[in-house]
Amino acid sequence: MFLKDEFSFRNADLGNEFRVFSQVSEFQSYVANNIYGFNDVRSLHQLANAYQLLASPILTAGNSRLTPILEAMKNAQEGIDAQIIESVADTQREVNRKRSTLDRIERGKKKLIKMKKEIFWRNLNRLQEKFLEGYGNQSKNLSEQKVNKEQLEKALDRLVEQLKILKPKLEQAQSKIQKLLQKQAQQKILEDQRQDKKNQKEFLEVQIRNYLGIIKQLHESEENLAKALQVMDSLNAEKEIIDNKISPIKQQLFSQLSNLTQLDNGFSEFELSKQIEQLKHYIRKMKNLQKDYQNLVDNKNRLSEDIKIVSEMRENMDEKIDLRASGPVVGRIKPGLHQDNKDVHDAGAAKMSYKYKLLEQKRLDLLSDNADLQKFIDNAELPSLIRSLVDDLDTLNKTLTAIQQKIDKKEAELAYISNDISKIKATLNQEYDGFDVEVKKAEIQKLEKEIASLIIDDNLDNKILSAKDDLEQYEKSQTQLNNDKIKNQADIDNLERSVKQTEKLLTNYKDDTERNLRILKPYMIEDYQLLTIDENMKFLTSHKTEVRNNTFSELSEKIGRIIRNSNQNGIDSYALDSIFEERGYSAIASLMRKNRSINEESLVVVPFDINQAQKILDTDGSAVEKSLSQLKSGNVVAQTTYLEAAVHQISDQYDLIDGYNKMLTHGVSKSQGIQLKVSLKPKDVDIRVIEEARDTSLTERPNLLRAVQNRLERLASDITIADDDELFIEEAQKLLDIRQWSDFQIWIHRKQAEVGEFELVDDKFVQSGGSGAEKAQSMVLPLLLVPKMILNRSKFSDAPHLIMFDEFADKLDPETAKSFARTIDQFGFNFLATMPSGSQNKILADGVDNIAYDVIPPKNKNDGRFHENEVREAVIWTKN
Repeated sequence: MFLKDEFSFRNADLGNEFRVFSQVSEFQSYVANNIYGFNDVRSLHQLANAYQLLASPILTAGNSRLTPILEAMKNAQEGIDAQIIESVADTQREVNRKRSTLDRIERGKKKLIKMKKEIFWRNLNRLQEKFLEGYGNQSKNLSEQKVNKEQLEKALDRLVEQLKILKPKLEQAQSKIQKLLQKQAQQKILEDQRQDKKNQKEFLEVQIRNYLGIIKQLHESEENLAKALQVMDSLNAEKEIIDNKISPIKQQLFSQLSNLTQLDNGFSEFELSKQIEQLKHYIRKMKNLQKDYQNLVDNKNRLSEDIKIVSEMRENMDEKIDLRASGPVVGRIKPGLHQDNKDVHDAGAAKMSYKYKLLEQKRLDLLSDNADLQKFIDNAELPSLIRSLVDDLDTLNKTLTAIQQKIDKKEAELAYISNDISKIKATLNQEYDGFDVEVKKAEIQKLEKEIASLIIDDNLDNKILSAKDDLEQYEKSQTQLNNDKIKNQADIDNLERSVKQTEKLLTNYKDDTERNLRILKPYMIEDYQLLTIDENMKFLTSHKTEVRNNTFSELSEKIGRIIRNSNQNGIDSYALDSIFEERGYSAIASLMRKNRSINEESLVVVPFDINQAQKILDTDGSAVEKSLSQLKSGNVVAQTTYLEAAVHQISDQYDLIDGYNKMLTHGVSKSQGIQLKVSLKPKDVDIRVIEEARDTSLTERPNLLRAVQNRLERLASDITIADDDELFIEEAQKLLDIRQWSDFQIWIHRKQAEVGEFELVDDKFVQSGGSGAEKAQSMVLPLLLVPKMILNRSKFSDAPHLIMFDEFADKLDPETAKSFARTIDQFGFNFLATMPSGSQNKILADGVDNIAYDVIPPKNKNDGRFHENEVREAVIWTKN
């Protein structure tokens, strides 16, 4: 890789013919100005694109397409100056922006009017709901209360008369009951005597039952005690048998444990169950240690085998090195390979040896830390012997424990029975000493005779109840009448208070309503003036539907939506707060955003002066209308300039068609009998637009003007590009570039066609409709017009007319390939083409000089110098 200065220095002998460029743009500018004579690089780019299209597969591939050629012809024409397009587009955008501002103000004014209506009608709905409806109801209640009071006063007079009639009947009933109650008191004494004797009799009967039950319980407890003593003797005998079996097993086990040192201190003093648990834990520990020990031994053995394998691998590798490095060239590196082999394998063996030593040290440490481990390793049967003795001892111990639990339970049972017998005997001695059942039965018979001698009147209670029922009915009637009298009087008093309260409520409704109406005054619409409650009630009577349909509960939401009603993307292009912010009234906008609505008394209103806001928008709207009028004047000037340029360019565009057709006539071989011509067809515009532009006698061109204005309006109204100047200008060029208003059409007169008969050339024709020569003529000649038009802008008379192809004619039949070559030559172009060896004959056409070369690359490369290829003539074909 050589830097520019060094590369230039090494090729200085080539002189001024050799130039080195640092940037592509620098190289392109040089070629455009000094080789092709163009005034700007844009023409060079257009020419390169045309040549690239000529060399592309669209001319040689089987799926040829005509559309790219037509587009290239269209874009090669001269267009309107970009500054003229940008000027008319910018002024139109300013007019639309100002028009949009005016539209926003008008929408803001409509929103304020709508807001006023919403506040007016929905707050009236609130007043009706909260005050006016109650006012009407209470007025009706007042009339009803006065009627009810009069009816209650008449009912009270009737109740007083009924109480006078009931009084003597009540007094007679009270006297009768008094006499019956005296007789009942005398009979109560006899009843008490009867009850005392009955209680004595029942007490004696209970004593006899309890005494007999205690005697029975004592006999049952003494029998249970005898049975428990027999079971106790049997359990003690079983325990003695188990103790005799445990002793020899313990002796044998302790004999095996005598040489082991890792059991807990004081092991022999532990209770048997704890000794067994200790031994189980000890055996598990020794078993795990044996596994760890054996793993260490196995790992050592595997490492030992691996070290041997590494040594064998080193020796095998030495043999392989001797076999592979036997030639004279590689023989010099054989000792080094042997040494590398030795070093690598020795290093691996050393690492394994180190791991082997670590494992051995772990094994020794394991034996050192566990003194009993070696004994278990030396005696493989020791763990199973100890485990067997422990299991036998554990089984006997569990049996012994179960027997002891039964003994303990039975001892508790004996103690409980003995204690129960003692309690029963104590109860007999204390509570039933000298108790005689027969004596108690004689006392019961005597009491039964005394009870039978005491006689009472069983119907006395019913007589009293009947007399009380009569009295109760009279008293109930008296009470009901008195209650009704009290209730009527209370109702009368309550009605008098209700009348006063209703009158007070009506006054409150009136005051509240008229206070809220004063708040609502700024929002009155259509010159309505509702200042009193009576005016409001009258207004509601004639506007029931409007008030009912505008519910108060939706007012805050309605105000919020009028101010800002965002779409699904969260945007409201006509938000009222934004309109005031844009107009410079930040205070009003801030109030709208902070609190879109506020509660005042019972109403919901807005936090700003709505009448002042309306006045602001009225004033600003007038100012914007004046400014819009001025902008429209400037836009008319820009449109006039654009229209003049459009008329000129459209006229030139269509007038040049005859010149293009003359070029095509010169480029066609007469011997082939083929003729070509091109035409323009309006696209996306009315034909009258083109006709008006080409008619120089016209002073007014309404169709052209309307087409331009529609495009300007569409451009300036596109919100997707409104804030992006680059996209806006790009879209303006698309809409206002008159070259895009017409499409080229290519027509061909085929060899066998009638005189003057031309056929439209399209994609179908170039793919399958024409012969090879016809395809070549219909595609290449129109495409050659593009570089012809561009090269006509050159300031050099000898600007290169050179087309280059890669793999030219590779996919064409010989006839078509020769037609291509002949057409390019007749149109005034030279061409260079690369192709596979042997394919040159395809393009050796009559009347065309052809030379085939062999190109051989230079032998010297990468030395920082420029070397030309070696070029040798291979075939020469000259015109006949």
